[in-house]
Amino acid sequence: MLWLYDLPTWLFALITIVFFVVLGLGGLLLTHRRINEGTFATLIDNGTVGWFFSGVTVLYGLLLGLLTVATWSNFTQATGLASREAATIAVLYRNFDGYPPEQRVRLQRRLRTYTEFIVRESWPLQRKGLIHDGESDRLIQLQTEIQAIEPATEGKKILQAESIRAFTALVELRRLRMESITGSVPGVIWYVVLLGAVLTLIFSYFFLVKDIWFHALLIAMLATVIGLLIFLIAALDHPYRGAVSVESTAYQLVLDKVMKP
Repeated sequence: MLWLYDLPTWLFALITIVFFVVLGLGGLLLTHRRINEGTFATLIDNGTVGWFFSGVTVLYGLLLGLLTVATWSNFTQATGLASREAATIAVLYRNFDGYPPEQRVRLQRRLRTYTEFIVRESWPLQRKGLIHDGESDRLIQLQTEIQAIEPATEGKKILQAESIRAFTALVELRRLRMESITGSVPGVIWYVVLLGAVLTLIFSYFFLVKDIWFHALLIAMLATVIGLLIFLIAALDHPYRGAVSVESTAYQLVLDKVMKP
């Protein structure tokens, strides 16, 4: 179902909500007459059914609430990770100011090319759940440039050590970003969420409501709420994928403010 992330946000939400509304109303059409007519109706007490239904909805709502908080937390962590990576790029770029002119120009050009590559090439692919190998190639080129420098003074040695430290932090942050691209809520949790949605809708059929249209309205509203919550969890599940995702604004800001020629 990852193709849903390639759709506009409003269409993703609409498909999710319509799916659960159609599922809920379809089940009602199949069961309403059988439950509200005949001997089966004499066995049902709305008070007892309501007590069980309240328990089910509370437990299911708690599950959805915890998942929403967890996915939102992952999303904010991914946003912070991108900001930290961009900040590390800025620090490394400023460190290069202390090198001799020829080395400084070469190193800063490498780093600027790498940052531009992230914004223009890597980020569009990330929104499709893909990882661009070109980032690694450019980082290796920058690493080769840094390691080839042999500082002559103690001050330059300290600067070189700081540059290597910042570069190492940059590599680590990039690795964490790559892991976040492919990370998501485990499949078994999605099975529980979807099965819980179905069971919640089934429970709502066992209320004795003579007017099928009124019953359908209630179930449609319940299915809409379930669909909205599941859409929210799904949209936040992949923080670097789809329309609801982390933007490359932090990197662009570094390009515009720090690396401005």
